[in-house]
Amino acid sequence: MATTFYDLPYHNMVVVCPNCGKAGVVRFYKERNIAVFQCKSCYTKKETMPGGVHAFEVTAQCTTTGQYFRVSMPNNKIHGQKIRVKCPYCKESVISDVSSSIKPQCIVFENIQHAKDPYFHYPFYFQTNYRGKTIWALNREHLQYLIDYLSADIRTVQPGFYNTYHTMRSQSDMLPAFMKTAKNRNGIVKLLTKLQTK
Repeated sequence: MATTFYDLPYHNMVVVCPNCGKAGVVRFYKERNIAVFQCKSCYTKKETMPGGVHAFEVTAQCTTTGQYFRVSMPNNKIHGQKIRVKCPYCKESVISDVSSSIKPQCIVFENIQHAKDPYFHYPFYFQTNYRGKTIWALNREHLQYLIDYLSADIRTVQPGFYNTYHTMRSQSDMLPAFMKTAKNRNGIVKLLTKLQTK
């Protein structure tokens, strides 16, 4: 199930603790660019930087082949705005600009659909299966949102959403079609309601 994070507290994801199997929380601290996992049951705590050691991208053009290429570079290799890299086509050494830092949000959008948090890859605590398809929620707030949205007779986007979040897509736009189909909604809501008792 894909999702967006424009209207969700995605920095607060409830996951299965790999140590004790109970609920733990993954939080992302934007100001420090660090994700932290903590379990209140067994006190396991872990930290990671999104993207691992590869935090920068370099875009270059080979002077021999004329082809453009992009490579990820470790933090410890970046010491300024220019860097020497090898062309993957002809292995020639090329001096290029450090284009940008790899954004954590890109990592989130790529990995979130697998019912695991994007930083540690722990399974979401609130997940179940409906007719062979995985349904999940990031946390209790997201779970309640899904229940409210799928239970409503008229499903609308909250007033001012598009102006507030500067996007033409709401979280409900990203829900899989099978979840919004009339014949499936009641069954899915029952499963989601059971998850609230966890």
